[in-house]
Formats: sequence, structure tokens, C-alpha cells
Amino acid sequence: MRTLPFAYAIGNLGRRPARTLLTGLACALVAAALAGATAFVQGMQRGFSSAADPRTAIVLSTVAGRDVLRSTISAATDSLVAADVAGIRRLGADPLVSSEIHMGTNLLLGGNAEPAGEKLAAFVRGVTPMAFLVHEQVSITEGRPLQSGEVLVGRLVSKKLGVDQAHLATGKFVRFEGAEFRIAGQFASPGSTVESEIWAPLTELRGLTKRDDSSALFVSMEAPENLADLAVFAQRRRDLELVSIPSESYYREMVAYFAPIQMLTWIMTLLIGGAVLATGANTFNTAVQDRMPELATLRAVGYGAGAIGWSLLQEALLLAAGGGVVGVLSAKLLISGSAFRIGMSAFELTVGPLPVVLGFCGALTIGVVGTVPAIIRAMRLPVAIALKDA
Repeated sequence: MRTLPFAYAIGNLGRRPARTLLTGLACALVAAALAGATAFVQGMQRGFSSAADPRTAIVLSTVAGRDVLRSTISAATDSLVAADVAGIRRLGADPLVSSEIHMGTNLLLGGNAEPAGEKLAAFVRGVTPMAFLVHEQVSITEGRPLQSGEVLVGRLVSKKLGVDQAHLATGKFVRFEGAEFRIAGQFASPGSTVESEIWAPLTELRGLTKRDDSSALFVSMEAPENLADLAVFAQRRRDLELVSIPSESYYREMVAYFAPIQMLTWIMTLLIGGAVLATGANTFNTAVQDRMPELATLRAVGYGAGAIGWSLLQEALLLAAGGGVVGVLSAKLLISGSAFRIGMSAFELTVGPLPVVLGFCGALTIGVVGTVPAIIRAMRLPVAIALKDA
């Protein structure tokens, strides 16, 4: 089959620069929307699942309904669990059981000597040194471990609060629950929502909040099979009103809870894609209508319908590919590394390989599918009639 030169397709894109630019930007919009939606869904799933450990269980009160913020368990529960449950991991003689308080609070930046600024909604976790052994994914990246009157700040806290990282640097001060705390350092938990938390000494937090209980226990077992022993303890000690949930199940339920938000994200992205597809199809169809005499002339001098259709497809692919590249690069520059706040937590958005591939392929798909009606029309072009109309 005799084909039109590739330069012909490239040249046609420059003949109508305004139309070419608008169509390319529409393809870029689809690519950016797909890349952003994929990064959002991936970030949410990774944010919760990264905190899970197959050997760790979470012990809550039965009335909490899986809500760690509403849960209250006796402060002595950690000792009872450690003494009565076999299969708990130990460091020497110490059982790896982390008793914690999880709470939301109003945070003020700066020390007591500084003027009160805006109150910021923050998530604070009261912990003991054992927490860093139970939550193995958490590591101190700057500063030192907690001491009295100090807090550790997660890597995403500044983005969650919407403040400059300099306000939360090591050595700075923050205030909450009527007390001043010095920032002892920063911690990271790659990909996890834990990075949006502030960790404070458990005993001090109990005193400030006038609590004599904990929110939950995080218990690290020697093997996943030993989680059943903890579940049996929770069922047997009905007086304590406890429920034991494998951390993987708990965070999987968290992802499922936010599934409607993920679905809404995909629906909005598909609506954008559908609108661009309809607009693109109309644009390409109009372009073919304007070029009827030109295409008829090409048919008359010996180029077949297939050659003309292939040339039109090349134009669409070039335009969609260019828009796709612009779209995924824009998403990477504007979205990657930012944090999305959801409830009391936040997770980081990363435009990695999958979002880039889906975004680029989405733009190509829009370009190809949107061109099909115009290609079919061109291939069915009656040469004699088109030349007569010219």
C-alpha cells in the first residue's frame, strides 16, 4: 500500500495551530487527571496498608466500633496481656506491647513566650519507648528519642497542618493541651499515614488530658499464627471488654471505608475523559470536513483510503502523545510529593511509574478513539463528489 510521508502528518498539525494547541491541552488534561487519580488511590491504599504488620494486632475496647479515637482501655491492660498471652515477641525480658493514646488536639506553634497564633488541628499519639520496637517501620531521621517535655514530629505534619517546615524544625516549640513541648526530632514511616502524627510521652499526655486509660494496645507477636492467642484472651476476659484485630485487617477495613471516595475520584476522572473524548471527536470530524477537497485530491492521485486513514491516525497519535507528555509532567511537578489530608490523617501523593503509564495511555486512547469517526468518514469519501464540491 502506498502511504503518505510522515512529514505530511507533522505538517498538518502546524496548519491550524490554535486547534492543535487546544486539542493537545485537552489530551494533557486527561493525562494529568488520570495520573493524579491513580496517585491518589495508590497513596490512600499505601498510606493505610504500610502501617500494617502481619505479626501485630491492635487491641481496642468493644464499644469503640473499630474507632481508635473512641476507644478506651484500662492502663493496666498491657501488663495483663503480657502476663497471660503466649507468643508475644520480647526484647530480653520486655514484651513488645505498646500502650498508646490516640487523640486529636488543637496545636499552637511556638513556645509560651510567643503570641498565640492560629489553632491547628493535629493528631497526637502518646507513646512509650516500646512503640519504636512495635512499629518497626517508624524510624527517627533527625534528633533523638523522646524525653520528658518533648515531642517527635512526623515527616508529613507540616504539609498536613499547612505550615512551613521551619516552624516544626528540631529545637522549635509547640503547644497543645495547655503545655509547651520542645521538638526533639523528626521521624519517618515511608508511605504511611503515621508520618502525619505527632508523638508525645504517654505518661505526660495522660496527665494533661486527665486520663487514666489508653486508647489501644499494639501487640507484636512472634508469628502471625500467634495472633489467635491474643484473640482468645480478648474473648475470655469479658470483664475487660476488649477486641483484638490483626493490624492487616484493621487497615484493610480503613481502606474499604474510604472506598466511596476512591470511586468518586475515578468517576470524576472518567467524566473528564468522556467530555474530552466527545470534544476531540467533534474537532477531528470538523477538521476532516474542512479538508474534504484535499483528501479527495489525494485519493484521485493514487493514495488509497487506508493510506489516508493511517495518516490521520498519525496526526492524532502525535497530538495525543504530546499532550500526554505535558499532562504527566505537569502532574509530576504539581502533585508528586504533596500531601492529601483526610480526616485526622494525611498521606503523600507520588506520581510513580503506574500513574505515568496510565496517564499517557489514557491520552493516547482519547486521541485514537476520538479520531475513529473522522477516519471512517475520510475512508468512505466519494472522490467524485468531494472534487465536485471543491
